[in-house]
Amino acid sequence: MLGLASAVLFWAWLTVLFAVAPEGTHLNWMRYVLYSVVVVGAFAVDFVVSKVSDTDLLNLDLAAVLRLTFRQTLTVLGTILLFLVAAKDQAMSRTFLFSFVPVLYAVLLLSNKVLPVGLARFLFRHQRLERTLLVGEMGDASRVLSWCRKKAHYGLHVVGVVSNRAGAADGDLPVLGSIANLEEIIRTHHITQVISLSLPNSLARFARIADLCDRLGVRLLAVNDLTKCFHRPISFFRESGLQFFSLRQEPLECPLNRILKRAVDIALALPVVVFILPVLSLFVSVLHRMQSPGSLFFRQRRSGIGAGTFMIYKFRTMHVNHGSEAIQATRNDTRVFEMGRWLRKLSVDEIPQFLNVLKGEMSIVGPRPHALEHDHLFAKVASSYQVRTLVKPGITGLAQVRGYRGEATTDSDVVKRVESDVYYLENWSLLMEWTIIFRTAFQMIIPPRTAY
Repeated sequence: MLGLASAVLFWAWLTVLFAVAPEGTHLNWMRYVLYSVVVVGAFAVDFVVSKVSDTDLLNLDLAAVLRLTFRQTLTVLGTILLFLVAAKDQAMSRTFLFSFVPVLYAVLLLSNKVLPVGLARFLFRHQRLERTLLVGEMGDASRVLSWCRKKAHYGLHVVGVVSNRAGAADGDLPVLGSIANLEEIIRTHHITQVISLSLPNSLARFARIADLCDRLGVRLLAVNDLTKCFHRPISFFRESGLQFFSLRQEPLECPLNRILKRAVDIALALPVVVFILPVLSLFVSVLHRMQSPGSLFFRQRRSGIGAGTFMIYKFRTMHVNHGSEAIQATRNDTRVFEMGRWLRKLSVDEIPQFLNVLKGEMSIVGPRPHALEHDHLFAKVASSYQVRTLVKPGITGLAQVRGYRGEATTDSDVVKRVESDVYYLENWSLLMEWTIIFRTAFQMIIPPRTAY
């Protein structure tokens, strides 16, 4: 809907600008028809690669609306610019393009804030109420009630709670009776929907509740509390007629997302390897000759995706024969030669890893690969440490742009890095990928204090 509305806005704004343009101004209208289609396509792309379909648009705070609107506007602008470059189009008015973007942002901001609630009220105000009954332990009722109240726009109304324990569940919400009297309560209060507050210990009892709801024509929902049982998120999916659940969501298991991520890797790594790496190699080799003669590259075996390992490439920043390579670099480390400190601080020593990216051993963004000796130590501190290996290691990552780089001196340092890496693989999106890349580029100009 927003895509079509933006296309209408596109033509409205084009008409306004054309009306005030100097006489004799000629516009290639067919070209602009094509660009309006590109605008609609940009919203389709945003819907596919983002998680809008999983977002509760009715209950977004202002910060979330601003983020959503910024991403949508950036996607439209990026798609148009990509088409401009690919088509080598010189005809499109730059004045129109860069005046349309702020207008689009303002309209999308208003739409994202007002439209969802307005549509919900319009579509559901004449519908019957979904008279809902909560069934289960009293302690589980409060967390489900907050969700139910957010769904009030859709006509959901909680009548009461059925529990084997007496007492008020939440404020004025009454306990209507015990589970043994469930059928009578449903009939008396004209219930249209039952929500089981948790998966019951007895599947046979749950089956009886399900049969009762079927017989009375009542919808039955059950709160999935497997996350509480396993102490981690649960993801459900269906393939080839089989139903599965996994212990986490992994967007990069989607083939389309993997193709998009690999395309970003190649598009950025190829020019770096062809044009930048040779010049940097010559520069670093001169520094080596002046301050620390020896090999140009530092190579070390690191953990890759899955249980595999690979040989990582970096510009050497330490003196030759400095001792154990398993010891983490520290601030003012005497093993690092003088200009090597600047190579490390500005992350220039990481540039050869674009070779690993082209070889498919690494990605530009992902969990940073550590020395094998450190993997064993860190895995003892963070139980989910090896989860990082579900995706390719990266030259940079979410942990690094959050400031968790350099020496890990405490258990907390390790845990925070792992939490960031796991969050990345569970919440990956193309927007997150580019955000990390741009933040990394900024940190190469203004390094954080942990860079050494």
